[in-house]
Amino acid sequence: MQERKIVKKMDAPLDMKNGARFKTNKHGYVTVVEYYNCHTVIVTFENTGNIRAISATKLRRGNVPDRSVPPESIMVGIRVESVKHGSLIITKVESENIVVLANENNEEIRMLLPAVQSMIDKSGETDLDNVESDKPTSLKQLTKRNKKAKEVNRLFKKILSDYGK
Repeated sequence: MQERKIVKKMDAPLDMKNGARFKTNKHGYVTVVEYYNCHTVIVTFENTGNIRAISATKLRRGNVPDRSVPPESIMVGIRVESVKHGSLIITKVESENIVVLANENNEEIRMLLPAVQSMIDKSGETDLDNVESDKPTSLKQLTKRNKKAKEVNRLFKKILSDYGK
């Protein structure tokens, strides 16, 4: 008979409580769903709903990639305000660092990714207050809403039971 190790749930630090939001470097925002220890923090991506386990250090640094979505597709269609060019819409991302935007006259404007991200952050500050309150706040709520709850639960149980072996 195989013994299963139960992963003890630690008390979360103040910045890692359930429902805490963190900005990632390239994939929008993530919400903490469950905190087990500094090596295992379960997060969900707000724009795609994907679930992922990550370490607390990587989460604080923003180094949380969403493996199922390229970063370019997240940004396309976002409207930003530029002091120099007015209202712009992101049309595509050409390379890792070049973003193509279009103004009201459909003229293409190329900018560096960090400049565009700072404009998105400035314009998105007011939208962050309007976050939906029906977002899941625990792993149990998240898996209840998912159609494949049994598969997700089985996967997480396997990950957590194999942790530290």
